[in-house]
Amino acid sequence: MTHTIAVMVGEGPCVYRAPQQNGVLVFHPPLVRKRSNQFIRGVHCGKGTQVSTRAAVAEASLGIGQYRALVSRHCDGVEVNTHTQARAAEAPVDPTVSQVGHVQRRSRWLVVVLGNDHRTQIRVTQWSIAALTYVGSSLLMIYDHYLGWLSCHQLVAWLGFLTATQALFYVTVRSGLSAQCKDPALTVAQILVGVLLADWAFLVAGPGRAVALMPMLLVMIFGAFLLHWKKIAVLTLVALTSFGVALAMLEWLRWNHPGTATRTDFYQDLLYFASLAILLPMVGVLAAQLSRLRSTLRTQRGALVAALADVQRLAEFDELTGLANRRRASDYLAVQRDQAQRSGSGLSVALIDLDNFKGINDTRGHDAGDRTLRAFADLARPLMRATDLMARWGGEEFLIVMPDTSTDEAYTAALRLLKRVHTLSAEQGGPLSFSAGIAHWQPGEPVVDTVARADHRMYNAKHAGRNQVHMTG
Repeated sequence: MTHTIAVMVGEGPCVYRAPQQNGVLVFHPPLVRKRSNQFIRGVHCGKGTQVSTRAAVAEASLGIGQYRALVSRHCDGVEVNTHTQARAAEAPVDPTVSQVGHVQRRSRWLVVVLGNDHRTQIRVTQWSIAALTYVGSSLLMIYDHYLGWLSCHQLVAWLGFLTATQALFYVTVRSGLSAQCKDPALTVAQILVGVLLADWAFLVAGPGRAVALMPMLLVMIFGAFLLHWKKIAVLTLVALTSFGVALAMLEWLRWNHPGTATRTDFYQDLLYFASLAILLPMVGVLAAQLSRLRSTLRTQRGALVAALADVQRLAEFDELTGLANRRRASDYLAVQRDQAQRSGSGLSVALIDLDNFKGINDTRGHDAGDRTLRAFADLARPLMRATDLMARWGGEEFLIVMPDTSTDEAYTAALRLLKRVHTLSAEQGGPLSFSAGIAHWQPGEPVVDTVARADHRMYNAKHAGRNQVHMTG
């Protein structure tokens, strides 16, 4: 399997074919083959540069001066290997792939026509489907005029009304003015206009009037996918009533112009009305089924969102204390390490272990131990700054990540917390204390080593008699 890669070098795009090997995308643009190792590392998706399936074109920064990689949607979800050693073999240029500039221009035109907002794009697309239906109906009406069944002024009036109403709908939806309405897509209004146009065409189209019934059916079916079945039922009644009025007007015109129609035409029109009376209620039944399906999907989607939120919470937070868990703390520590590396700001950690916690579990029971952990977390949480992160590291151990903090500042903060812990009441397990170790991250040092130093000092504090904080040793 191959995927399309367009590499921007300066101002000119060069398009290549890149093979997928074991789920990994490998490409070797010849213009950068002398620095291919850096090139591959720059496109590495492991730092979060995942290709988005929502974007037509995703950019990945290479960090090699002017080079940029534009990955087309053919590569959605494919991960670029950061460890692959690129070779000097040149990948052949694929002449069948459009230039990146053309893709970008096409995307800009789509934004101009459909809008920037995703919901607006959906509504304009729905309008476009209806507009295509009217284009087909207009061609039929023009052909009706060509056959001599429809006069020129009647055709012009019908087409003028159609053009004006559809332009108004487009401008209202595309500009976002309809977003303030209960029906932002203006579905009901568009259906009513469609019914009016169908009745009008039925009146003036002569022997070709049967074709006017098809757009009416189509707009009603279109509404069935968007509206509640009760609205569709009301619109069905309106459509049948309006068609009955149009049929009565047609018969009145025939009565006043004898010889223009026969009794066969009258019976044929009644047959048309009977057909609509059968088919339109079926659209209401379809709308009712779709409405129930949408309701079920909304319920299931809500349940899925809630379940995903629970999974996310369980993946990042400790269920007992509500604090971050070890995984989230490790991720946050890595992020703050990178920030400190770039800015030169300090980064300190404090590792805390509650003293004599095993004794609380043994003498008071595990429920008392759980209450103690929760009480400690509730007491410590308000003392944290917005940038600090306190996590349950494991058992009765807690880790506090303190960005932009020196060793002395972290030591002071830990002592302040220790003083507050002494105020815990006997209900939470009696007088409580902890032993803590403070460590300051050193440039270039792995964060696991920083935590290890804090852990070592925490155990030194325990061996020195507990209820104290160590920042050296």
